[in-house]
This record gives sequence, structure tokens and C-alpha cells, in this order.
Amino acid sequence: MRKAAMSEERPQPQIGSETAPLLLPLIIGVILILLNAYWIALVSGIYHSLNPAYASLFIPPIVNLFFGLMLNTLLKRIRPQLALSRAQLLLVYQMLVMLCVVSGHNPMDFILGILAHPFWFATFENEYATLFHRYIPPWFTVQDEGTLTGFFEGNSTLYTAKHLSAWIGPTLLWSFVTFVLFFILMCFNSIQRLQWSERERLSYPIAQLPLEMTTRRFFSRRLLWLGIGICAAVELLNGLHFLYPPVPSVPLKIPDFGSKIFTTKPWSAIGWLPLFFYPWVIALTFFVPLELSFSVWFFFLFTKLQLILGSMGGWKSLPGFPYYNQQGIGAWLTLGILILWVSRKHLITVFTTALKPSNDGTSAFRNEPFQYRTALLGILIGIAILVFIFQQAGMSAGILLAFLFLYFLMSIAITYARAAVGVPYHEVIWTHPQLMLVSVLGVRRIGAGNLTLLSFLYPYVRDNVSHPMPSQLEGFKIAERAPVSQKKMAIAMIVALLVATPASFWAYLHLIYQHGAVRTEGYIIGIGFETFERLLLPWLQQSHATDSMGLSFTAFASLFTLGLMFLRRQFIWFPFHPAGYALGLSAGMVWVWSAVCVGWTIKAILLKFGGLRLYRQAAPFFVGIILGDFLTGTFWSLVGAVFKIPVYRVWY
Repeated sequence: MRKAAMSEERPQPQIGSETAPLLLPLIIGVILILLNAYWIALVSGIYHSLNPAYASLFIPPIVNLFFGLMLNTLLKRIRPQLALSRAQLLLVYQMLVMLCVVSGHNPMDFILGILAHPFWFATFENEYATLFHRYIPPWFTVQDEGTLTGFFEGNSTLYTAKHLSAWIGPTLLWSFVTFVLFFILMCFNSIQRLQWSERERLSYPIAQLPLEMTTRRFFSRRLLWLGIGICAAVELLNGLHFLYPPVPSVPLKIPDFGSKIFTTKPWSAIGWLPLFFYPWVIALTFFVPLELSFSVWFFFLFTKLQLILGSMGGWKSLPGFPYYNQQGIGAWLTLGILILWVSRKHLITVFTTALKPSNDGTSAFRNEPFQYRTALLGILIGIAILVFIFQQAGMSAGILLAFLFLYFLMSIAITYARAAVGVPYHEVIWTHPQLMLVSVLGVRRIGAGNLTLLSFLYPYVRDNVSHPMPSQLEGFKIAERAPVSQKKMAIAMIVALLVATPASFWAYLHLIYQHGAVRTEGYIIGIGFETFERLLLPWLQQSHATDSMGLSFTAFASLFTLGLMFLRRQFIWFPFHPAGYALGLSAGMVWVWSAVCVGWTIKAILLKFGGLRLYRQAAPFFVGIILGDFLTGTFWSLVGAVFKIPVYRVWY
């Protein structure tokens, strides 16, 4: 695997050491989590001026690190004893990353929307009460209409005895479920870290930016400030144009490109094909290996080709053609199985090491986040806790275990793909374990009660943009390079998750009771209709048997993924990566495919005519583009929040 990095992989001058105290960054991290949880809820859930926690590289941690480094530089000059080390700065950064995996559009929007929807929107016509209310235990969600009135209509406050008593139970329950689920993923990362980081030597493009920002003389590079300045100027101009149309702009978004170009059959079958040239996506793609970024945008266009062929051959009459979601399931699950197969020797070592006496044979693995025995026990105990909770709610243990098996397998595949590909955005949307279970077992075998309770797990699998597992793995990569012990990084992430989830619940509920979920016009309302109207009701109202047609497309995608992996191993020059195929199948790739294509083109041209030397010289400029876009996006989001007006969005 070719390596992509923002600088050479030689040892960098360090700003700190592994012996850096842990308490101070934990305190700073907790304070910043509380402040940023409120900001994310305000700009993402209420004013929709930015989606700061909805990508592979999150905006709040980078912006906080940027200003933290500015403050740290000042402290070094006036009060050196108060300055943080590099390791401490990166621990704080990673704690904010853990906030972003639970806050923002995904999954906090989704969790609250699903918890509040079933009883508020129940009517005689939709038959919610008849079809599934009896399967929802009272401690699972909020059922009182009086409590939900303030939530949806606003002009109220969370801080009444009635509202607090109604929400405290569901908040604690789903904070605990979220923590247990994400802790299990951390245990999987602890097991796989050595294989991916030191044996397969994956490139971790997303982790490179915070590492690069904390090296010495990072802010002394002229090309860095040139990149920041150019991008900031463009996005400030576009923001002014949004507010005052006579001001000229630089068009970075062409949402109606496809509809204007492809107007006749069979080309009109392509559907929505916009051009979004997000600067930070272009810049981040610059650091992704060429064959990987090429695979992402190529296979996205390959999905559009399927629509054209379907129109030409009359296959669009098949319901669901070309079955992107079923293809996606086949690709991701097969990729997960292949990853575990490649790791089989390492996994054998993990199990044999875990079974040895505690004082024997573990010295080589002492720097892992958890000892292998601890990680395996964490997985087993975590699964047992989830089974107990959902069994008490009425779910079958077998169905939950099947769901968790598929979820963990897809999580491993998504984590590997991001560590290898580093794609800026991976919205694996509508490709989820529930769909696979219904396709294989049918509705009757699963049962209405199980399907209803599975709906409450939908926020964790709906689109996977802010998936916790790749972010955790990148944290361990940052610890490896900082350097800081893996155990300290694990502690920082655990503390962050314990604080971030209830803090995000508080921030959202506090603001929603003021503004009203209906009046915010966000997806807090939409996710409820998607979950219960689009998914659950059709399953309950119609007798779905095994979906043979959908499974045939799943099988096709599985075989295609196997073929891509085989060809990559047989021929070094083969340009297509199976992870790119899996990512390209996602409908969410429509937002970034054009920007990824531009980033790939720029890098290919620089490498062809300037070689590796020119690529390395240009790297600070593209880092500056990312920082300029994030800083300007933060500025406009704050303008929108302060003045309560719509503003230009630099992302999504």
C-alpha cells in the first residue's frame, strides 16, 4: 500500500513527550467539550449554518487546535510553564473528536428525532398506536404529550420538573447505550491497531493534519498562509454574495448541473448530479493515494452508468433497480470479511496471547490501548450489557446479536477504508443491518416487536458519516506519532465519551425547547418520518418475504469486491480499490465526488510534472486551504447564530 502523508515519515521534532501529565488536558478537554457541544447544537441543529461534525475531518477539533496553538505560542513567550506540550494538545484535540462522533447532525439529531417521534406524530390514519406502540417500553423514550409539546413547538424551557423528569431516563439510557456501543468499537480498534498501523502500514490521511499542525515551525510556512488567505478570501466573498447578491462570487456549487446537461433519454436517468467544489475536500483529497481517490469518484460514476444501462435495457421497471443499498451491503460485508481474513495471523496471536497467564507473553503488546484479554472481555461484556437492555425491552437476543454482528463487520470495513483511503466524506447511507436482516429473514421471522426496537438503533447505522470507530483508530495513530502512550489516549477518549454524550443531549434539549423542533426546519423531524413512515410502517403493513432480487444484487457486489481484491493482489498496476467501490455505491458520495475528482487531478498533474519533491513542497498550501475553509465556515456560522439570519454554508 502506497503511503500518503502531509510530510515525510521521518521523525519530527517533538513539542512534548509521553510523560506529559494527563490531568490538565482532561480538564481542558472537558471544558471545551461543554462549550463546543453548545456551539454544534446551535449551528447544526437550530440555525443550520454549518455541519461542523459531519465529515471525516471534523471542524471543531481543528479550529480549537488552531486557536490553541496560537495561545500556546503566546504562553511560551510570556509564561512558558503554562504552555501545553504537543502530546497534551493532541489529547485535547482527540477528546473534541469524540464529542463530534456523538453530536451534530449524526447521531444526535437522529436520536432525539426518533425518541420524540412515535407518540407525538401518532394519528388514527397512520395507525402507530395499533401497529407498534405496544412494543415500545415506557422507559425507552418520552411518551407524554405535554412534555413533547414544548419540544416540538418551542417557546418553552427544559428546566421544569415535568420536562426534566421525563427526559432524564431516556437521556441516561441512550447515553449509556451509546457509550457501551462505542466502547466495544474501541476494543476492536485496540485489537486491530497493530495490524493496520505497523504491519499493513495504512496511510491514515485524516490523522495527518493535527499531527502536522503540532510540529515545530508549522505556522512559519509561507505557502500555508497563502492557502489560508486565498481560501478565506473566496469563502468570505461567497458569504457576502449570499447576504448581498450584487457582490460578486466564486461559484463553488452548481446543484443543477446534471439536470441542465442530461435532459434526454437515456442520459436523463442519471438523476441528480451536482458539482460541489468544496475547497477543504479538494485539499484533503490531495493527501490521499492516487489509486484510492480515483476509485472513489470512478465508482460513483459507475453507479450512474448502471442507471443509464437500466434505462436503455428497460431494467428500471424492477422495483429498486439498481439496488444500490443491497449492493452496498454486499460490498461492505465482503470487505469486512476480507479484512479479517488478511488479519487472521494477527487475530490468532491476539487470542493466544489473551489466553496465556497475565505475566506471560504480553510484553510485546504492553503499549496497546488495552491488553488483548481486556479488549476481548470488553467486547463480550459490552455485548452482554446490550443484549440484557434490549431483552428487557422485549427484543429477541438472536436478532440483536445478528444486528450487532453485521454492524461490527461493517464498522471494521468502514474503519479500514478510511485509514487506507482517507476519503473526506463517507455517507454510507441507507445501507444498514436492518435492511440485510429483512432481506434475508423477511418480516414475519423477525417479528413486529423486534423491528420496532431495531428502529431505535437506526441513528447509529443510518449514514455512518461521523462513525466513531475510524475516529478512534486515528486517535491511536496520533498517539503513536505524538508520542503519547496508547493507554493515555484511550483514557482521554473514554472520559470524552462519558462527558460528550449527556452534554450533547443537554445542549440540544436546551435549545430545542426554546426554538421548537418544528420551527428549526432541521432533520430532527425528518428522521422520525424516515424511520417510522418509510421503513417501519411498510415492513409492518406488508408481508415481506425474503428479497431474492435484492439479495442477488448483494451477491453480485460481493463477488465484484472479491474480484477487485484478487486483481489488486495479482497486479500492482491495477488502479481500482474495493474500498473505493464500496464508497462509490453510497448515495451520499453525490456531495463530494466532483471535489474528490478535482483533488485527484491536481495531485496527478503535480506528481507527473514535478515529482515527489514538488508534491511535498505544495503540501503546506493545501493544508492552508483546509484551515482557511474551516476558519471561514466557523466565522459565518457564528454570524448566523449571533444575528439569527441565514448565512452562506461552506460545507453541506
